[in-house]
Amino acid sequence: MCQFSELATLSNRMDIQDAWIAKAKQGDLEAFGRLVQRHQAWLRASLRAKLRDWTAADDLAQDAFVTAYRKIESYRGEGEFEAWLQGIAQNHFRNYIRKRREDYIGGDVELQALLGGNEEVVCSNRKLEALRECLGKVKGPIRNLLEMRYVEGKTIREISEETANGHSTLTMKLHRVRAQLAECINLESGKM
Repeated sequence: MCQFSELATLSNRMDIQDAWIAKAKQGDLEAFGRLVQRHQAWLRASLRAKLRDWTAADDLAQDAFVTAYRKIESYRGEGEFEAWLQGIAQNHFRNYIRKRREDYIGGDVELQALLGGNEEVVCSNRKLEALRECLGKVKGPIRNLLEMRYVEGKTIREISEETANGHSTLTMKLHRVRAQLAECINLESGKM
């Protein structure tokens, strides 16, 4: 059970934090700096727990604090400051993952080589031979989508603008075709 002195200390810390927030809303950088000092360890740890790249996690934490400073006036004090700050960090994290996912949607050298006809890169590996067989079966708009993404190297955003398809729609189409190719590859490589 909490002692009165512990409650008083906790209350005092919250009063100090509220004062820093009020000063930060008036543009006081020193007050906001104190908020950063108070919260940076747990926020960075939270982001580091989600990412292998600790430097990226630290960058996201810094971005979250910059956003928090810019939007401090929107903090109304109805909820905990920590939850508000965590929400900002979570939004930065989601954006980071979304941007990184675009980089990782495919991009394999072998897939690019097969679609582009550069046979030199392709070795006699069973799975790569199966991939060639499976890609031969892909026709029409899906084939065009694969070529735009992997041969021409266009981003999902560029393809979206060019084809008038939404980003999510294209991402799902690529996800599905990769899943179908993986299934086909497993079947074909088992036949060889």
